[in-house]
Amino acid sequence: MDRVVIINSIMALVLIYFAFRVDWIFLIGAVALMIINQKILIKKKK
Repeated sequence: MDRVVIINSIMALVLIYFAFRVDWIFLIGAVALMIINQKILIKKKK
């Protein structure tokens, strides 16, 4: 489960980089990955 969070975080960072370099539309994917990570981490605490 921790690997999934780490991979999602790295992918979100790459998408943020693309948002600054290519187009702002990549921010939508980064936000979606951050929300998914939050849900995974909240489930893990319970």
